[in-house]
Amino acid sequence: MSNRQVASRGADPSGAPSREESRVFLQKRLALVSRLGVFLGGFFYVAILLLELVFGGTQALVEHLKSPPSLVLLACTSIVGVMWLVVRRRPLSDRALSAIDAASMVVLAQLIALIAGLHSQRMVGLFHATLGIATWLCVRAVALPSTGRRTAIVSATASAGAVVVMGLCFWVRPEPAGATRETTALGELMNVTLWLTAASAIATVASRVIYGLRQEAKAARRVGQYVLASKLGEGGMGVVFRATHAMLRRETAIKLLPPSKVAPEMLARFEREVCQTARLTHPNTVAIFDYGRTPEGVFYYAMEYLEGLDLDALVQASGPLPAGRVVHVLQQVCAALSEAHAMGLVHRDIKPSNIVLTERGGMPDVVKVLDFGLVKDLSASQDAELTAAEVITGTPLFVSPEAVISPEKVGPASDLYAVAAVGYYLLTATHVFGGKTAMAICSKHAHVQPELPSLRGVEIPPELEKLVMQGLSKDPDERPGSARAMRACLLALPDVRPWTEQDATLWWTKTGRELASQRKATARDPGSMASTIAIDFRDR
Repeated sequence: MSNRQVASRGADPSGAPSREESRVFLQKRLALVSRLGVFLGGFFYVAILLLELVFGGTQALVEHLKSPPSLVLLACTSIVGVMWLVVRRRPLSDRALSAIDAASMVVLAQLIALIAGLHSQRMVGLFHATLGIATWLCVRAVALPSTGRRTAIVSATASAGAVVVMGLCFWVRPEPAGATRETTALGELMNVTLWLTAASAIATVASRVIYGLRQEAKAARRVGQYVLASKLGEGGMGVVFRATHAMLRRETAIKLLPPSKVAPEMLARFEREVCQTARLTHPNTVAIFDYGRTPEGVFYYAMEYLEGLDLDALVQASGPLPAGRVVHVLQQVCAALSEAHAMGLVHRDIKPSNIVLTERGGMPDVVKVLDFGLVKDLSASQDAELTAAEVITGTPLFVSPEAVISPEKVGPASDLYAVAAVGYYLLTATHVFGGKTAMAICSKHAHVQPELPSLRGVEIPPELEKLVMQGLSKDPDERPGSARAMRACLLALPDVRPWTEQDATLWWTKTGRELASQRKATARDPGSMASTIAIDFRDR
């Protein structure tokens, strides 16, 4: 997949998001709540004016505009409007955001309570104020990340202050003449207190539940010491996520292989091979940082995160590549394979989507080879007793003849066949062989001679074409003797215009970065023929 390494601050060893991420989230939610407050305040203000106009006429409308409750509602709307402008304008500290949260809740509750105290019809005012405060308490609990304890304190403070404001207003304004015991100020305040207590309790429980769910969701996004972010891609066996190391804050790509998709013996094999692959140090090999298993049995390995473009995406976007660029890419692939083969590792799945072009250290068109040695098994009904020698593994479009005929003979030469098939694809934007089924394509690789790439309508330097066709030989002994030898042949080609650093820089400036950005925004499954398979030939 793709990767860059970044440094960040505020790491949480537990694997939770950094304090900065939490701060940004809280500020966004405060902006959302304040925007909602502006909408609700404006909606009720306009709605009440229309009701006064419809049922009371112009005179009633004018009187309502001058009434204290109307002015207080306008003040509430203005306050949340100012709050929205403040929190959306620039980053604020955790302390400032917490203060805005608590202060706005308490102040708005007092102002809404003032509406009840100043309303000409006390019971109507009490109803509106109680409903308004309760609604705002619940909105805050649902929208803002807050512990149950903090919500309880803020809600209790706001509710108590509202009751005090109502009591002061009732003490200043005499009770209506002929009021009964049920309608006394004390009885009304007790009723309001009960309802606001209930609303505060509901808000507290809601905050506790939602905050707990958020924490559980964060925990679910942790894999070992890594915090998962966006999904980069998904295939038949696993999913690749962008992730961040909890303590180093290094951005990585992490691949998850659930036990439901991979047999236990394959997981053990993956673990051994990842351990071996982690020893590879060639700059054209993607670096593996870590691997392990979650308590649920999900196998994962973390690799460097690349900001770039795989060769499959490049050809789909640009068509056939210049011969010089093909040579530039293939010689880097061969360099990576040379180290692996010297250590006894065979890739077994060289294909365009496993080769990424990126920029490293200011150098453009740097190749990174992915998924070294990680053979993928997509068979849903894999026999537990099936040995590796009884299946072919690889991608049908790039699988070697010996992988089809005698899987136990797969070796370094098989990787070179795949490199030649990739070169064929880069030069022509077409595959060596096509077919309706994976078996049909595999059969052609095993038994059919490939067509010269120059017959596909693209002009190709003769010596380069000869080398590609040599790599596609059915007999492994007729291919270049090693990855190092194949690289030497590529670098010695006399009739190929070199792909210079200036060419690469110009391409990345004009086209490459935009294409890489577009690919980063989409995660895709490469499709059945471009995906890795395992076929049990005992069933054929």
